[in-house]
Amino acid sequence: MTASFLRRTLAASACTLALATGLMAMRPAAAQQPMQQNATGQAQPTPAQQAAIARDMKTVAEYRLPKDFFSRMMPVIEQIRQSRISPPETPNMSLEETIKRTEAMPALQPILEHYHMTAREFVMGITTFGLTSAVMQHPAQDSRNMPQLNPDNVKLLQSHQAQTQALIQAMGGSEGEGQQPGTPQ
Repeated sequence: MTASFLRRTLAASACTLALATGLMAMRPAAAQQPMQQNATGQAQPTPAQQAAIARDMKTVAEYRLPKDFFSRMMPVIEQIRQSRISPPETPNMSLEETIKRTEAMPALQPILEHYHMTAREFVMGITTFGLTSAVMQHPAQDSRNMPQLNPDNVKLLQSHQAQTQALIQAMGGSEGEGQQPGTPQ
């Protein structure tokens, strides 16, 4: 089963950010053991990686979505889905590395150019949208570990609930995958 470009791109960014939220809540001694396996068998990032994740999460949380975000992003997502473009592999990469990998995708560039969007705007927009909508739907229990969301983005999503759900659904995967909107993989 092939995941859509958007789901995998957003999942990579969201996983990194979600991991950061969980790690910041951990005891400092446990978080400082480089690449140690946790209870689920996943390697934990080093303190330097944790710091980079925290910076990326703050950058994403503070980034301001343009007022025309939905009218710009929806056709881009639809075109990417129709083109069946596979995302770059970006596990454990920083936001900047993800943007550079996205810039290096020859099949994606004409789509972004057609809609007057840069790879940076695309990655930042989709990641900010994903983080904002996820936090709004499931507020962190310990909000001290989470950077404050840009209030303009919260207002934008609250005032465009139908478009928010439509974008979440469009990012939900290719036709026939049977995923419910917003269901994680």
